[in-house]
Amino acid sequence: MRFMNPFNHANVAWFFNSAWLLRCRRELNRFHVATTDVAGAQRSVLEEIVRRNRDTEFGREFGFGEIQTPEQFQRRVPVTDYEFYAQRIERIATGEQRNVLTVDPVKLLEPTSGTSGGEKLIPYTRSLRGQFQRAIAAWIADLMTHRPAVRGGRAYWSITPAFGSHRESPGGIPIGFDADTEYLGLWDRVFARRVMAVPAVCSKLQDIDNFRYCTLLHLLAAKDLSLISVWSPTFLTTLISLLPQWQDRLCNDVARGTFSPPRDLEVVNGIVDRDFRPRKNRHRAQQLKAILSSELSLSEKLGQLWPQLALISCWASAAAANYVDRVRELFPKVEIQPKGLIATEGFVSFPLVGRAAPALAIRSHFFEFQSVNGMDRDSHENQCLMANELAVGQHYRVLLTTGGGLYRYQLYDEVQVVGFENDCPLLRFVGSGQYASDLVGEKISEPFVAAVLQQLFADLNLKVDFSMLVPVQNDTIGTHEKTHMLKEALPNYRLYLQGKFTESRLLIDKLGPMLEKALRANPHYSYARELGQLAPLEVQVLTQEQPNAWERYEREMVRRGIKLGNIKAKSIDGCLSWCNVFDESKSGTT
Repeated sequence: MRFMNPFNHANVAWFFNSAWLLRCRRELNRFHVATTDVAGAQRSVLEEIVRRNRDTEFGREFGFGEIQTPEQFQRRVPVTDYEFYAQRIERIATGEQRNVLTVDPVKLLEPTSGTSGGEKLIPYTRSLRGQFQRAIAAWIADLMTHRPAVRGGRAYWSITPAFGSHRESPGGIPIGFDADTEYLGLWDRVFARRVMAVPAVCSKLQDIDNFRYCTLLHLLAAKDLSLISVWSPTFLTTLISLLPQWQDRLCNDVARGTFSPPRDLEVVNGIVDRDFRPRKNRHRAQQLKAILSSELSLSEKLGQLWPQLALISCWASAAAANYVDRVRELFPKVEIQPKGLIATEGFVSFPLVGRAAPALAIRSHFFEFQSVNGMDRDSHENQCLMANELAVGQHYRVLLTTGGGLYRYQLYDEVQVVGFENDCPLLRFVGSGQYASDLVGEKISEPFVAAVLQQLFADLNLKVDFSMLVPVQNDTIGTHEKTHMLKEALPNYRLYLQGKFTESRLLIDKLGPMLEKALRANPHYSYARELGQLAPLEVQVLTQEQPNAWERYEREMVRRGIKLGNIKAKSIDGCLSWCNVFDESKSGTT
């Protein structure tokens, strides 16, 4: 007689997910109360930050002790950016941890890339982590309450490989989280780790292919997978694209409980191959072989591999909107929930089930907004509005004041208000509001290019695997036929495009002029073209036979120090070196 094991994966997952829900529900209730008085909730957050840090060096310099209202705070403290804090953060990194920006000691410095290049180090304190946890808890409680199927199985929470060795600042402060779950509090980490389909140790693998293999191996072993949470949709689609290539090796490893990555396994901090092995499961391996060797389509195979998969959480706005359709094709029966806006510096918004866009995290930080409708996008002098003063349909740039020591900090992220939850704004991320490229004064921003490309792809019914507009700083453009002298080199823009296109030349002939016309809606770009400062735009189609463009983009971003799972799709990138990354062939260019 057989007895059901009460401690199988499904029962364990349900228990810990339910416990996590109960722990998070109180914060969701507090958030809903706060949405009925956004001004009061934001005032309380600001008062707490100002009161705690009034005796710091920054607090004394800007008179925190005399600030009683948000309006006084705005008058005393200027709008800031990273350069405003660079010297103070450098002092913190060398060991001066207390009372520079915050009364709380800095526990960690999290690296992020600057808009104009270079690494920024963002101070993390206990207060800042608590502010992140408020938003995460409200999101988790709302998700598990309204989508109970998510609680029934294990989850894949995106973990990224820790490229490079462990780093510390000169003062001994750790640089970078060991894993993405470090954003969570102690008990939240306990709950999350008990239901993780992929163990955090996979993040120790520094080779990208070995990391992806380890991730796929544990995902395949998890038949009860019910939730996938990644940042970029391309992170997931690239992972799935490797399944046919490795399927036999993966099935054998599941059957034997072994780990056989495609490349030689590096030893990191004493971790060896046994730490990456899944639990031996011959029955599951037989299921996998039968599904993967069948004549089913890839999407049908994925549905049978993970029959309990209920929801995928990923970016779905701005540049990511061009890639999320591929996720829908692969998982047609799975709900996709767009993520909110989360920056290294702070937690801006989180999704609520059934709402038109993510809600502003009004209990996490103090927020201000600069209108970009008809104003100078690069100005720090634009009027700053409170969260309770926003209007539907308008576009704004986000400013943060956080418990980590950033005050009235300009994120340069642009959002659009699409509605309200009671009085709380619902925000759609539009893109990075700072100029992404400016060769001769044309000032082309990502929100503008993202909207243009999304509309053009829809008009031409194009499903792209990769697209990015980049500047090209040409050295020469040939010689004049009569004088044999070098013609004056003009910079221009080039759109790199990859996908399953049947008529590349026809595509170029249509898309090039349409894109050029759309870009000329930017008066600065149009003026530069009229003056002859910019050469005509080019479109370069990368064929399916050429190396995968997204993988080349990923590897270049990793080389620049960006975590694999944190890499964002971009509609435009102002770096002049992208041609060297993509130009293996000039065929298909106009």
